[in-house]
Amino acid sequence: MQKTRQFHGISTGVKLEKQARSILKQSQAMAKADAHKFGMRHEEHAGVEPMLLALSMEFALKAWFVWDHNTLKTKRTHNLLKLFELLNATTKERLDREFRKNVAPHHPNLFVSDYGIREVLYQHANAFVEWRYIHEKREHGISFNFTTFVATLEMVLDEFATLYRSELIGPQRDVPPRP
Repeated sequence: MQKTRQFHGISTGVKLEKQARSILKQSQAMAKADAHKFGMRHEEHAGVEPMLLALSMEFALKAWFVWDHNTLKTKRTHNLLKLFELLNATTKERLDREFRKNVAPHHPNLFVSDYGIREVLYQHANAFVEWRYIHEKREHGISFNFTTFVATLEMVLDEFATLYRSELIGPQRDVPPRP
């Protein structure tokens, strides 16, 4: 009797990807919304958007991790570069290739000669923690490149979405028995 291989990473990865997309959409809506409608000035919510975008990227990379390693458990870190380095070599190559093809030409970094996805993740590696604790004093300061980060995040999510297909399955109709 042959044992069949179970793939645990599918449902967990898809759930993480869907959560990442939801956070991305919510942060984009927040950026577009008139803050006065919510009774606050832009300065009052300025740190929330980078934190949410970093969390979204964290979920996206963890979706790839559970897919790659066929596991239900993710690594417990917020560091985006570390999460990326934990992915399979083929996944890292795929994401870097897509970044160079679809993101880098529209969001170039003239200060980096070998500009790939690792550079963006390195620059924003600890964004979730740094922007969550924006009130803490830092020697080096913090920055966040919204346009490049969002383009990179969308690319990572879109590439993950090519791994699976979802179909809506509804209840079957009652079919009368044949005579």
